[in-house]
Amino acid sequence: MGFLHLFICALISLASFTINADESVTLNDDVLGLIVFKSSISDPLSSLSSWSEDDETPCSWRFITCNPATNRVTGLSLDGLNLSGKIGRGLEKLQSLKLLSLANNNFTGSLSHEISLLTSLENLNLSGNALSNRIPGSLMNSGTIKFLDLSQNLLSGPVPEELFINCLSLRSLSLYGNTLEGPVPSSLMKCTTLNHLDLSNNRFSGNPNFDSGIWSLTRIRTLDLSHNSLSGSIPRGVFGLHDLKELSLEGNQFSGALPSDIGLCPHLKKLDLSNNLFTETIPDSFHALLSLNYMNLANNGLTGEFPQWIGSLSSLEYLDFSSNALTGMLPESMGQLTSLSYVSLSDNMLSGNIPLSLVSSSKLSVISLRGNKLNGSIPDGLFNMGLDRIDFSRNELTGSIPTGSSKLFETLQSLDLSGNQLTGNIPAEIGLNLKLRYLNLSWNNFQTRMPSELGYFQNLTVLDLRNGAFQGAIPREICDSGSLGILQLDGNSFTGSIPDGIGNCSSLYLLFEGSLDSRSTVVRFCFAIKFWAARRVLSFEGSFKTGLSAQAKTQGFFKQRCVLVLAVYANQKVDTRFVFGIFGFEVSKSVEVACTTESLDWIAGLGDRSAARVLDGLGSQSFKIVEVFARFLG
Repeated sequence: MGFLHLFICALISLASFTINADESVTLNDDVLGLIVFKSSISDPLSSLSSWSEDDETPCSWRFITCNPATNRVTGLSLDGLNLSGKIGRGLEKLQSLKLLSLANNNFTGSLSHEISLLTSLENLNLSGNALSNRIPGSLMNSGTIKFLDLSQNLLSGPVPEELFINCLSLRSLSLYGNTLEGPVPSSLMKCTTLNHLDLSNNRFSGNPNFDSGIWSLTRIRTLDLSHNSLSGSIPRGVFGLHDLKELSLEGNQFSGALPSDIGLCPHLKKLDLSNNLFTETIPDSFHALLSLNYMNLANNGLTGEFPQWIGSLSSLEYLDFSSNALTGMLPESMGQLTSLSYVSLSDNMLSGNIPLSLVSSSKLSVISLRGNKLNGSIPDGLFNMGLDRIDFSRNELTGSIPTGSSKLFETLQSLDLSGNQLTGNIPAEIGLNLKLRYLNLSWNNFQTRMPSELGYFQNLTVLDLRNGAFQGAIPREICDSGSLGILQLDGNSFTGSIPDGIGNCSSLYLLFEGSLDSRSTVVRFCFAIKFWAARRVLSFEGSFKTGLSAQAKTQGFFKQRCVLVLAVYANQKVDTRFVFGIFGFEVSKSVEVACTTESLDWIAGLGDRSAARVLDGLGSQSFKIVEVFARFLG
């Protein structure tokens, strides 16, 4: 490689003394520049093997584009080739270069000043690398750059004001995914031809000076300032952005009222103002956003009644007003949103019934109305749709669970109806949900048995039936599918023994309360599950009749190590917070018992031998775990 450097330097020196060979020197400038660039970087995949200093022109090389009239290099595209090193050396020779794209590689170091010497450069894409330090203010000195993408690097510090002194050609600027900080440069207003601006996922702070800055960029089509630390109110003026299609300001600290003149942007398709500090009501002027297909105002402090005009947004596909303080009833006009696929209105103060008209939104896949004051029954028609996720938890719904249809059975992945006042039987057809992974029916008043069909699920990983007023025996089919990972049954009135079939749940965290007959089954179950490998938690609360059977001792289960966490409060119910202690969360009271290979002797090592003797001598007597372990937990 040293000889190659000497050879290149010699050629460059000789080029200036060549007589009557202007054309030859011009052609060789591109070859020499590219060879120097190649020699200064690492190419582990040999992607640049076709590049040779013996060629008079690089136009036949891979990843090179030339002007056929002049044979000068106009494009260099090396995206995703796993190249590394520092960018700069040699590139300044490519004076006809218009496109330089080195995206999605492993380039490091600072942005080189050599790039600013490319006087014809129009498109510069260095995204997806590990470039660091500050953006040089001279980067766009040529005044020719139209598209600049430095996103997803490690660039830091403030953006220099001088960067935009000569930006009249700039149409697209993407700086997202760095650690840039400080204010949004006021000189950005000079870039009057800009139609795409993305400064998201940085650390910009302060007010971006909308009045004399952002709102003066009248050609803007997409504006993304999301996930920074920008603050202050947003003044009127956005209506001047006649071509605006996307406005993303989420994840900042903007406050005050929502700008009402957003409703005067007729071409707006995406509006995301979520995760800010906006207050007051949703402006009625928003009803005119007829092109809008994405609207997210979640996690603010918006008040007032839910907008009754929502049905006029006929193009809407995504609607999220969750985590605000909206009141009132959901209008039947929501059924006019025939393109709607996602709706989340959770954690507000909405009341009344779930609109029957929602069944007209045939493309709906996700509906979340969690944490409101909705009452009445669940519309049967909703369970005849091809929904992926339903969350009606923490409301005041009554009646029974709709049976559902084959269309729902083929699509539903998550169903949460917890925290309501539902009654009656669980539909046997519920076991036909082929894709269901999460089922939560806890905190209701079913007053019925667990149907055996709950064991038919092929993919269910979470089944939560806590405090659901379930009665009778736990079905032996509960783990027939073998996929169940979390089973929560506490707070019910189960009787009988724990089904041996629960041992099929190979990575289970079990929590239940009730009277069950056979502790031998419990111990057998404990060892049938590979808790040590999976780091799962087994928690029992309630009454058991003990007795370690000889069968359990000889079945080889003791040869598997596991962790059995008996988490109980003295004379209290288990607080599930400390059940998760083994996962690294804060544990207030717990006992971790390492199961060994013989019997219940593992209790003796915990320091209270009297309690250990109680356990060893229990035999078939009835005992309450809360009482036995109170000393260890105190």
